[in-house]
Amino acid sequence: MTTRIGIIGIGGFAAHYHLPHLLARDDVSIAGVCDTDAGRLEKVAARLTDIPSFTDYRPLLDLDLDALLISSPNIYHFEQCQAALKRDLHLLVDKPLTMTSDEAAALIALARTRQRILMTAYTRHFMASARRVKDHLAAGAIPQAITAVQRKNIDDRAPLHGGILHARTVHIANLIPWLTGKPIIGAEGRVESSPEGYETFVDMRLTLKDGPNAQLLVISGDGEFQDEISVYCREQSFRINKEQLYGSDRRGLWTLVDDLPDGGNSTDHFIDALQGKIDRENSPTALDGQDGLQALRVIEAIKEAGRTGRFVEIPET
Repeated sequence: MTTRIGIIGIGGFAAHYHLPHLLARDDVSIAGVCDTDAGRLEKVAARLTDIPSFTDYRPLLDLDLDALLISSPNIYHFEQCQAALKRDLHLLVDKPLTMTSDEAAALIALARTRQRILMTAYTRHFMASARRVKDHLAAGAIPQAITAVQRKNIDDRAPLHGGILHARTVHIANLIPWLTGKPIIGAEGRVESSPEGYETFVDMRLTLKDGPNAQLLVISGDGEFQDEISVYCREQSFRINKEQLYGSDRRGLWTLVDDLPDGGNSTDHFIDALQGKIDRENSPTALDGQDGLQALRVIEAIKEAGRTGRFVEIPET
C-alpha cells in the first residue's frame, strides 16, 4: 500500500522533521507541496524532484491524495483542515490543531462524520525522554508536584502563530495530562501581555483531576530559551528537557539518563495509523483530534484566568 500525501507549509520544522521521515519510507509518495513562500519551495526542490509545488493550497487539494500534512502558520489551520476533510483526506496537523477550541471541536465533528484520522503532531509523545517518565508513572510512581518552565524571546511571527501560549505552551498543556493520565481541570494565576496582546509573563497553577497541582511559569522576551517539565516523585524525580532526560536521587543530584530507547516519531505513526498498522486503543497519541481540542481548552482557560483573576474550570473531553 502506497500512501499519497500532500504537504502544506514546508518551513523549518516540516523540512527537517516530517520530510526526512516521509522520504525514508518506500510506502509513501509525496504527491505535491505548497508554501506561500516560493523561496522555501526552491530550497526543497532538490529533495522533491518532479513533484508539483504550489503557492496556493487549493490546487494541491485537487491532486489524487490520501492524506495531508499541515505545517502552515497556525491561523490558517482551521480553513485548510476543513477544506481537506471535505475532500475526505486524513490529516496530520502540527500543533496547535487550530487557534480556538470551538474550531477544534468543529474539525473533530467533521472528521468523525467523514471517518478520517485527525492527528495533532505532538512530537513529545514520541520522545524517549517523555515516554520513560510516562512509563515510570504508569508503573505506580505517584507524582507529588509538577513544574513547567518555558522561556523564549518574542517571536516576530506572533501575528501568524499566536503568542507563546499557542506557539509553545500548548505542548505543556498536552504533555502534563499525557504523562500523568490525569486531565487538567482548572487554572488560576497571572498573565501579563504586550501592548499587541501577546503573553510576556505567565505564572499559573494548573489543577489536575485526582492529582497534584502543576505550576507553570512562562516568560517571553527575555532573550533566553528554556523548555522543561519536572515531575517530582517520592522515590525518583525526573526533568524533561525536550529529548534529554535527567533523574534525581534522594540527595537531589540530577544526572543525565543516557540509556533511552528510540521513541519513534509522529510522522511515521500517522502513516502507520492511516495504513491500519496501529491499534487505536493503545496509540500513544489521539487519532481523533481530542488531545488537540483539550490542549486548546487549557490555553484558553489560562488566558481567561489571567484576564479575570479567578479560578477557571476546564471541561473534560
